[in-house]
Amino acid sequence: MRISSSRGRNGEGKEITAGVPQSEKPMCASPKGSHSSPSSPIVALTGFMAAGKSTIGRELARLLHWRFIDLDCEIELETGLTIRDLFTQHGEEHFRKVETEALRIVLTQSTAPTVIALGGGTFVQPQNAGQLREHGVRVVFLEHDLQKLLQRCRNAGDRSPQNPRPLAVDEAAFCALYAQRLPLYRKADVTVVPREKEAPGVALEVLKALGLHARDHAR
Repeated sequence: MRISSSRGRNGEGKEITAGVPQSEKPMCASPKGSHSSPSSPIVALTGFMAAGKSTIGRELARLLHWRFIDLDCEIELETGLTIRDLFTQHGEEHFRKVETEALRIVLTQSTAPTVIALGGGTFVQPQNAGQLREHGVRVVFLEHDLQKLLQRCRNAGDRSPQNPRPLAVDEAAFCALYAQRLPLYRKADVTVVPREKEAPGVALEVLKALGLHARDHAR
């Protein structure tokens, strides 16, 4: 499996290079730094659907001037299918195999400081948690109130004719899946319960929890 070239995009589909939007070639991860090392640090964000992993991860990478990768976005670029369509057409077992391989490639090819936004179910798969540990990745769990997550998912469904999170329609199933995953999420290296409402503020909370500062490892 081949993963696409490493570039990033913001919510408007524009590239992010050291925090400066550019209009050319929207992709999923920000460019690799000019000075790289095999031991470059990696931070991965985990959490339930609608926790803001991609939005906060992108902001965190901007503050640090690190590369950003959205794992779900990489999978969609490689397969040509949305995550929802992958589940619908091929089933969860197939999707998890694709996800694990995508994570393996991202980790082995990451030679610059990187922030990765994981999928909602990535970290709870033992093989993926093992890969992250083997590569010395610091995993951050973004923990939110369950009802807030449910409302965010429903709001996203209201805005989209094809709800990217159809599970939110079934509140009982949504809550059951969260309860199943929560003990596994809490095995992350760091748990952050955001106090701020906006992504920049949450990203600063994550920086503080990790003991990092803006522009660390950016040279």
